[in-house]
Amino acid sequence: MLQEIEETTPTTRKLKVNIPSAVIEAEITRAYNELRTTAKIPGFRIGKVPLALLEKKFGKEIENKVLGKVVPEFYLKAVEEAQISPVTYPDIDGHLKITKDQPLSFTATVEIKPEVKDLNYEGLTLNRKHFSVEDEEIQTALKTLQENRALLKVSDRPLKEGDMAIIDCDALIDGKESKELSSKEYPFIIGSQGLPKEFSNALLDNKKGENIEIAINFETTHPNKTIAGKKVLFKVLIKEIKEKVLPALDDEFAKGFQCSTVEEIKKKLYEKIYNRKKKQTENEYKKQLIDHLISSHTFEVPSSMVKKELDFLIYEAKQNAASKGEPVKSDEELSNALEQQARRNVNGMVILDAIGKKEKIETSEEDVKKAIDEIAAENEIKPEDVKKLFIMKDGSLDGFKNRLYTDKVLDFVLSKALIQ
Repeated sequence: MLQEIEETTPTTRKLKVNIPSAVIEAEITRAYNELRTTAKIPGFRIGKVPLALLEKKFGKEIENKVLGKVVPEFYLKAVEEAQISPVTYPDIDGHLKITKDQPLSFTATVEIKPEVKDLNYEGLTLNRKHFSVEDEEIQTALKTLQENRALLKVSDRPLKEGDMAIIDCDALIDGKESKELSSKEYPFIIGSQGLPKEFSNALLDNKKGENIEIAINFETTHPNKTIAGKKVLFKVLIKEIKEKVLPALDDEFAKGFQCSTVEEIKKKLYEKIYNRKKKQTENEYKKQLIDHLISSHTFEVPSSMVKKELDFLIYEAKQNAASKGEPVKSDEELSNALEQQARRNVNGMVILDAIGKKEKIETSEEDVKKAIDEIAAENEIKPEDVKKLFIMKDGSLDGFKNRLYTDKVLDFVLSKALIQ
């Protein structure tokens, strides 16, 4: 039971906990009774081993087992009595040793989620943002659909932008062949971003069977260390040319998108673009709201929460850099650059959690299912695959549920805002 609670810092509490001797003795008796039914001691039948012998042989093991049960149990009871929300595992002080007929006392130090006083989140003023969907945007989206359904046809004409060239490519660095950069029958799209623009430009207007030599100087900052700061000579043979043949924009094309006419496709594209812009606008409003909430509520945040968020931001920054082929900064560099952002993020999370608790906002399994279905529909993949992606990223759906909860609280705050 909780004997005393001490506030050592605004986000740290020290709990003095006492476990009555009767509770400890009852647990010890229960543990030895369980042991007696399984213990095998030469010369004694199972269940008939004297207690003194069990104590001598298994005393330390039983003590650790009892401590492992009663200490967490009474710590949780103390937390409930103290009405606090720990954000870290407790640091247990005191010598945890059972003494016969004596109560056990220990001190647990924990960081807690700070209390946000005088919450102010209703009637916040936002600057209205206008948006519209232009005909040009719909035409561009329709063109993308058409491009995605294009077929490739073998051609004898010279290469043009967007054509596919089947090439044999030998790459030489300092006169020596680089197997890493060389390839046979490689399908290269003219104008693609895989290689510098000089490579595509050199192939333009050439025909099947022609040999081209392309020398490219790569920057010293290039992420591929093999070619960084090097001059690479590419010897290219064009083996085949395939031109892109776009399908006609007619009713037959529309059927491929579960539509009757191209006009119906355009309506769907309008809705998709409109909803995307609406979502972007709402996100901008929410950013304004978070900025306002953080600037108008001042409190100390637990260092453990900041560290956890900082670790996540560092991991995310490394993943992003690696996926873009950019140099990955050291943990120290990233820590210095992202610490302020981590602290700000934690501030926002604490405030939104306080609002959510006050307004009794919850995230149900139905909310999670609906959000996953929407993401799946938007990206044209199965809901099960969306779940797998989040589990693969975070280890579980907990991170997704937390983000969903935060967004739900922000939706509530946004519903109370004044947009001018």
